[in-house]
Amino acid sequence: MKITNILLIVIAGISLLMAGCVSDELTTEQIAEQMREHRNSVQEYTYTMVMTDMMRNETMVVDLAYKNPGMIRMEYKEPVEVAGQLQVSNGTCMWMYDPGSNTVRTVTIPEDAQMNETLNARFIEELLDTCTIEPQGRAVFEGRGCHVVTATPKDADAFATSMRLWLDRETWMPLKIDTSQNGKLVMRVEYKDMRFDSEIPVSTFEFEIPEGATVESMDETTVMPEMTLEEAQAEVTFEIKEPDHLPPGYERGMIMTVPVSASDKGVIITYTNTTEEDVSSSQLTTVQLIESPYNESAERPVPDDGDVETVWINGHECTIMTMQGMIGETRVLQWDDHERDFMLAGALDREAMIRIAESI
Repeated sequence: MKITNILLIVIAGISLLMAGCVSDELTTEQIAEQMREHRNSVQEYTYTMVMTDMMRNETMVVDLAYKNPGMIRMEYKEPVEVAGQLQVSNGTCMWMYDPGSNTVRTVTIPEDAQMNETLNARFIEELLDTCTIEPQGRAVFEGRGCHVVTATPKDADAFATSMRLWLDRETWMPLKIDTSQNGKLVMRVEYKDMRFDSEIPVSTFEFEIPEGATVESMDETTVMPEMTLEEAQAEVTFEIKEPDHLPPGYERGMIMTVPVSASDKGVIITYTNTTEEDVSSSQLTTVQLIESPYNESAERPVPDDGDVETVWINGHECTIMTMQGMIGETRVLQWDDHERDFMLAGALDREAMIRIAESI
């Protein structure tokens, strides 16, 4: 009997503890209130950010130090293509250093863009302004207790994006973020070895120009040189294709290369309607062609609202998304030729966009 009584007491105690845990869960409103209350609770910290692109199976590792107001130091560790690169800001000036080319790019941060609140405060404010937060219980990450929440955009976007966040119970800073599109995990960011308990010297956020380095200013007063097609070709790993057919009056405009992964770049080519005298009208009729290295595992995003159809472009399956905006319809064509991925976007009618695509 004694043993039975003891067991009953233990079971009852466990039940009470479990009931206490359930009742202790925070509501959506309490989660948002705590996030706002603690948004500036940590004024300086360090961590290692591990960002994994699930679609490309690539990982980037960055060591970051932060000190309020607006002092940041980021040192890239992986992959090898970017290892050693630095971004340093003392709050009023930023330096970007590439040891491979021994080049330093500098930019003065405008006064109205300088940060008065912490980096985490900006993240929380934007998250609460743009997303609906729902509690998903508790967990432990890197030895720290977390509140787990989901964040879903208030305005349904074309890519059905949602996030799952692990927020530190003490500081409400993110320790892990999973981003999904259409229910599939596409990006994971983990903040490891996070430290809040040591004062970071201000000298950490100053940068000394290496001997012999080339220094380039990126201030707004600096006119950036236009990129030629040949210069863009030298920066990408695939042969850039252009359309042989454009509507009357259209000419090639701006060309730029952009990172599409930790190791690859893509190219954006803009084609402008030169017959439009009004600048805003010219911008609305612009056609953009985006090319990037072929990624067999990548899935084409499908909007929740909008028309989607499939056509064939030079023997390759092409998805056409037609989306209604405030200024009219926009069409986005996506296809590949097993060497490069193509995206063609513009406000022209269906037949005109297909004809441009077929001429590439």
